[in-house]
Amino acid sequence: MPPREIARLATAIENGAPLPDGLPAGAGLIIGVTGPPGAGKSSLVDALTAEWRAHGKTVAILAVDPSSRATGGAILGDRIRMQRHHADSGVFVRSMATRGAPGGLAKTTFNLAKLFRSAGFDLIVIETVGVGQDEIAVAGVADVTALVLTPGMGDDVQAIKAGIMEIAGVFVINKADLPGAEKTRREIEGMLSLGEKRAPIFLTVATEGRGIAELAVALEMRERSRWKSPEADFQIDHMGIAVESIDSALAFYRDQLGLTVASCETVEHEKVRVAMLPAGESRIELLEAAAADSTIAKFVSKRGPGLHHVALRVPDLNAAIGRLEAAGARLLGPPRRGAGGHLYVFVHPASTGGVLWELIQQ
Repeated sequence: MPPREIARLATAIENGAPLPDGLPAGAGLIIGVTGPPGAGKSSLVDALTAEWRAHGKTVAILAVDPSSRATGGAILGDRIRMQRHHADSGVFVRSMATRGAPGGLAKTTFNLAKLFRSAGFDLIVIETVGVGQDEIAVAGVADVTALVLTPGMGDDVQAIKAGIMEIAGVFVINKADLPGAEKTRREIEGMLSLGEKRAPIFLTVATEGRGIAELAVALEMRERSRWKSPEADFQIDHMGIAVESIDSALAFYRDQLGLTVASCETVEHEKVRVAMLPAGESRIELLEAAAADSTIAKFVSKRGPGLHHVALRVPDLNAAIGRLEAAGARLLGPPRRGAGGHLYVFVHPASTGGVLWELIQQ
């Protein structure tokens, strides 16, 4: 589809016209780029576009800017930060105003994304306005969403985790040359370790091109992973290590090895104190007996400190339990809620070849 025709149709759609009949579906990947104001989203999209173009891929960019509540107009300034692509026929940049629509997008953003996909673009990037906790509309439009944050957010990470943090398929800490980048990464890892969500974290300096190549590949692969076989959804969640004292054990795991303690809590019904230490997309759980008659106390008394169990995330815990029970495997009770709120069940070592396995709902 010629650029002039794309522009003409885009204007009509933005003004309320429906998508034309008979447009091909297209196969382009729709990528959402969102985050708070000042995170460097436009610079990041500009750098990603340059990376994709270097590999021969065509890119359409939908840059959404806020509309003035006083005049109804918008600056549409994202084009300024993407000027190096203005003469590239493989890049189409369309700025659009929210026109008062909530959620970080305009009402017609989805239809415009479908137009660009039908026009044959390999990648369609939607850059939202600067958003806050509840502005998550992009997740309903994009195939994969990158949440862009900056170093030193501190309490802001905690403040927005109940909303926009939950939609991210990829986390990006941009402006990573500023102080606090690693601390922000650890805060995100700690937050992720408490729930069932797993997402990669990238550190970038968009204005210098640092970290961009890896991020560009990851955004494409993150979407492809949706089509992996069911077996690929089984992942190691954590290793549980029984210790006599968490405080003493941290002398190695935290002070010498360098891991960070994301949380420490007592699971009353298990009579165990648990410290969670993120390790990439997995974690280590240090387990200390909270009572003399607890399972961990008995384990340490009989075998001494050491590996207590290995936890496996499964896509459907109920289905896994059904298969195990049908095969005669021995389960240690019904599913329960563990530290961090996840649903789990233990499988007796007699059924697993000698290892206590914990199965966790994905």
